[in-house]
Amino acid sequence: MDPTKRVNDLIVITGRFADLLERENAALREKRNKELYEILDEKVILGHVYESRIMGLTEDPEALDSVDQELCERLRGIGGKVNGLIEDNAKMLKIAIEANRRVVNLIAETVKASVPSAGTYSPTGATGTHDHRAAPKNVAISANHTL
Repeated sequence: MDPTKRVNDLIVITGRFADLLERENAALREKRNKELYEILDEKVILGHVYESRIMGLTEDPEALDSVDQELCERLRGIGGKVNGLIEDNAKMLKIAIEANRRVVNLIAETVKASVPSAGTYSPTGATGTHDHRAAPKNVAISANHTL
C-alpha cells in the first residue's frame, strides 16, 4: 500500500480513536457502564485496524520519507492528543476497577455475615448464634473419691 495512503488512513483511524477515548472517558466520569461495553467492541476493532496499518509502515520505515511532512506532523499531533487521552483513560479505569473491587468485597462480607450458623450453647444451656469463645461460667466438675 502507498505510504501516503497509509499515513492518511492512520490519521483517520487515530482521529476516530481519539473521539472514542473522549466518549469512553466521559462515560467513565459519568458512570454510564452500559455505554462502556458498547465502546469496548469498537475499541478492539479500531485497535486491530490501527495495528494492520502501522505494521506496514514499520516494515519499511524509509517509505515515510516519501510522505508529505505536513501529513506526518498531523499524525504526530493526533498521536500526542491520543497519548494524553490514553493516560486519562488508564487513570479512570484504574479508579473504576478499584471501586468495583471494593463494592464486590463489601457485598461478599455482607453475604458471609448474613449466613445463619448452627449457633453454640450458652452457659445457661440456651442456643444462640453468638460467638461464645470464653469458657462458660458454670463448669461441671466431678471428683473421684476412691483415693
